[in-house]
Amino acid sequence: MKIGILTYHAACNFGANLQILSTIFYLHNQGHNPIIINWFTKELENYYLKNTPSLQVEEHKNFRDKYFPLTNRCFNDEDIIKEIEKNKIEAIIVGSDAVAQHHPFLSRIVFPCKKIITIKKVSKDRTFPNPFWGSFYNLLEKKIPLVMMSASSQNSAYKLTPNFERKEMNLHLSNFSFISVRDQWTSKMIQYISNNKIQPKVTPDPVFAFNNNIDIQPSKEEILQKFNLPADYYLLSFLNQKYITVDWLNEFEKLATEKGIASVALPFPQGIKFNHPLKYEINLPLSPIDWYALIKYSKGYIGNNMHPIVVCLHNGVPCFSFDNYGIVKYRLYTQKNSSKIYHIMKRFNVMDNHIIANNKLYKCPTPLMVLNKIHHFSTEGVKTESVKIYRDYLKMMDTIVKTLIDNKK
Repeated sequence: MKIGILTYHAACNFGANLQILSTIFYLHNQGHNPIIINWFTKELENYYLKNTPSLQVEEHKNFRDKYFPLTNRCFNDEDIIKEIEKNKIEAIIVGSDAVAQHHPFLSRIVFPCKKIITIKKVSKDRTFPNPFWGSFYNLLEKKIPLVMMSASSQNSAYKLTPNFERKEMNLHLSNFSFISVRDQWTSKMIQYISNNKIQPKVTPDPVFAFNNNIDIQPSKEEILQKFNLPADYYLLSFLNQKYITVDWLNEFEKLATEKGIASVALPFPQGIKFNHPLKYEINLPLSPIDWYALIKYSKGYIGNNMHPIVVCLHNGVPCFSFDNYGIVKYRLYTQKNSSKIYHIMKRFNVMDNHIIANNKLYKCPTPLMVLNKIHHFSTEGVKTESVKIYRDYLKMMDTIVKTLIDNKK
């Protein structure tokens, strides 16, 4: 079957690239013909061009060109419909990733602030309606099966959505033959929108199946040689300086060195935005495959964002999350259940290696405490849970493929 995939395929984001690669390989391995519906707005493109070094933008483009079968670029619903018809796409998977976002107007009001009150701007891909919500579907001359896989709402404040908007969102959701989500917060959002008529299961991120789906990974020896690293190293990666200080990093490196383990600064695609004294640093450009391998072969990851944590848990690698997700109330309190990192680490029973770090009450843990948590990480327990997660993934993909085949008839 020729299956279209609609997700954040063009993001300058390592995890986003890898989860779609995992889906492509899975479908290929099952004898299907996946193709990426190349919806990529100028707004999103300009954001990456502005915020990501040009060498890294080119690296992500090269990655797409090498691994992703793409339609012509689409800018709107009409373009998507043309590509569906031109490429004879027989079914569509929306996801995985933050494809179920909608940030209501009331949630974007910031008060107080320097201007007393302001409204946060939100891009088209993060507000309903858009193609991720199937905005093109009712315009199709010939209807094809449509499913949503492991979607995330990116901690949307969904209860602030007005009734008229919820009704419209519910109509769009009714076009999907199957819906699963990546976290409990998004599941509750879908239930709320649909008046409990849709109760999506929480299913794994495709990166939890990366080792099983992908056979193009470099060896540890190749990675150590390429990046001139010692055999044992920790990776530290922070979005900016607000989570840790240079003194903190100095102390961490000193303690890690005493254990015979090097400390390495790992960049996000936007570069290394935190000041550090560490002896080792990974430079851009960096391929998503090498990024994955660097984490996989490390002795531990300490820092921000979700996908580094997913890579660690998938591979039984110790990690400590400075969780930068979740809805913050009055800048002081974070609704932890709205964080996708919180949801994942709770599933793996490693909450001792997690701290909410995105509000004003955040207090940085000591380097010694973080290292102790890494040292006492429940590796065997995590590996056991990872096997269960992979079984959940296989069940999800089997259900999705069967749903697409059955609804195509």
